[in-house]
Amino acid sequence: MNMGAVPWSMAKKEQQSAEFDGEDQKPIPNLVYPILGGVRIAIGLGLIASPTGLARGLGVDAPTAQRVRWITRIAGAREIAVGVGTIRAWRRSEPLDGWILAQAISDGSDAVAFTAAALNHEVGAVRGLSLAAFALSGAVSEGWMYVRSN
Repeated sequence: MNMGAVPWSMAKKEQQSAEFDGEDQKPIPNLVYPILGGVRIAIGLGLIASPTGLARGLGVDAPTAQRVRWITRIAGAREIAVGVGTIRAWRRSEPLDGWILAQAISDGSDAVAFTAAALNHEVGAVRGLSLAAFALSGAVSEGWMYVRSN
């Protein structure tokens, strides 16, 4: 690598990027972004349309599921907002890294919440930990996409 007129910090970043990506690393397909956004919107609509469904699916009794449906609707609205923001940025060719980071943080916090609920016996252990693993897989993959984009 020729570092003649390139500032050290920029050369270092290029070197780290080359080490991280490798020469044969393929770019992330462009259609991944609207698919991620669309899935988020679909999940959000489901949470708003059936706010007791998630809690009941996790093994929470019906009266408790009724009492917490408002928080499920908030989570649904969050999913829709992040999904719409991702698709909007993609359609306008705007930077997507902030939206991908928001998805990673959202999924990471969901993984923590599902794990805590399962360990505290607030939801069924297998179901809670399964959803935690699913959310964590999203957080890791979106985190990877974010790192690759920067």
